[in-house]
Amino acid sequence: MQRWRPEQWSELMLILMLLLVAVLQSASGQAPHSNNNSTIVKSRHFQTNNNCQRRLFWHIPAKETCPAEILPLRGTVYILYDVNISEGFNLRRDVYIRMAVFVRRLRRRKRFQNVRLVLPPWPRLYHWHSHGLAQNDLLWRNFFDLASLRRYAPVLDYDEFVAEYRMFGMPAPPYVHVSQVFRLTHYEIMMEQGVFRDKYERVTVPDTDGQRTDACKEKSISGGPLLQQRLLRYGRYHCVRFQGSAGLLERMLREAIAEDTAGVDDAYDMRVYAVLSAETVLHDNWGDEHFWMARRSMRFAQTLNQVAADFRLLSLSTTDTSAGVQRPAMWELERPKRDARGGDYLCAHLRRGDFVKSRESTTPTLKAAAQQIKQLLRAFNLSTVFVASDATPYELLELKELFYRFRFVHFTPESNAQRHQLKDGGVAIVDQLICSYARHFVGTYESTFTYRIYEEREILGFSKSSTFNTFCKALGGNCARNAVWPIVWNDDDEKFY
Repeated sequence: MQRWRPEQWSELMLILMLLLVAVLQSASGQAPHSNNNSTIVKSRHFQTNNNCQRRLFWHIPAKETCPAEILPLRGTVYILYDVNISEGFNLRRDVYIRMAVFVRRLRRRKRFQNVRLVLPPWPRLYHWHSHGLAQNDLLWRNFFDLASLRRYAPVLDYDEFVAEYRMFGMPAPPYVHVSQVFRLTHYEIMMEQGVFRDKYERVTVPDTDGQRTDACKEKSISGGPLLQQRLLRYGRYHCVRFQGSAGLLERMLREAIAEDTAGVDDAYDMRVYAVLSAETVLHDNWGDEHFWMARRSMRFAQTLNQVAADFRLLSLSTTDTSAGVQRPAMWELERPKRDARGGDYLCAHLRRGDFVKSRESTTPTLKAAAQQIKQLLRAFNLSTVFVASDATPYELLELKELFYRFRFVHFTPESNAQRHQLKDGGVAIVDQLICSYARHFVGTYESTFTYRIYEEREILGFSKSSTFNTFCKALGGNCARNAVWPIVWNDDDEKFY
């Protein structure tokens, strides 16, 4: 019979004492540590760094081990996204609506009740030509009212996301670890036997050097420069052929969460995922009441609203009251309206730049545009035209000379300080806000800048006939017109016809 040595007895006693302590602490509901610091448990693959998700064998209640500020974030899923680097400011706004509607609906699902949409920093865009301005990695609060956005969907500006992520126990760079990145690309053949089907698949397409094709290279910024953020690191990178609406993203995210979940212990750990080239995703229901609720929530930053209001008052003698528009303090208080009068001026958005060559068949010359504008001024008995345009200073001077019997108005920052404050994106928004209050508006064919003005005027309460107007290539000719999509109000709003 084997005899127990003294040192073995001491080891056995130590084990028994530890088990006794664990049982006593389980009965009292206290965590097994002597100070007030939270228990930090790191998950595999560094995928969560969540301080309070794991439950050890004595089942400590989360509320007794989690800091109060982290407990509400249990199970949070952060969705980062970005857009093709070549896309402009106004198409990016439309992509936001797709993602915001998707995330708002996603919150109804049990696993996504704590979902957050992280707004991508604005890179220096193609249309932002001004030099000497800090126009890279701009936050959304520079252009939009975040409080208004949040009353529709759970969104975070990028710096807010980094600050919230640090609460999970990341005190030093790199702060953010993205578990999986999905770079979306189109299918080469979109129709199957004449039918468009929602579908996606992960693909690996190496080239001769063993690297991914240009569309899916990890270091490429074509899908958006999000991964270039210095505080961000990512794990797995997937090239995904994607065809369908935003709702299809839920399937893709659920698949990713299942891959990142080892068992019940980490089923509700915090997750971070990124979707690049999000413009590939289609609207779930374009133009319905959900689209318009998201669009109405996109109120501009108060600074930009004030600059536009001051200009309208001083240069165009127009106020909210005189224009007869609706602009309540909260977008939720807006109601169907069609009798806005507008200020005593006409607004024309005349797109130049790349449209002069890429859309030569539909873009009028300066002379042809001036002829059409003057015809509208006479028809509405107006003497003032406000022009929003990306034309060069020389083109603007040439255009102004064509209105020698009319008043020609164009917005430019009143000082270098205001120019630095607004930046090119802010100037464009001020242009849109001024055009939105005009008696009559005419825009450029297939321009997203024009589309955003259409939408703003629909919200403010103008008639469709004063809003959905398009320049022709030449005066008096038959030409293609932009589509008319009137605003759709919620089911519980008063019907208006």
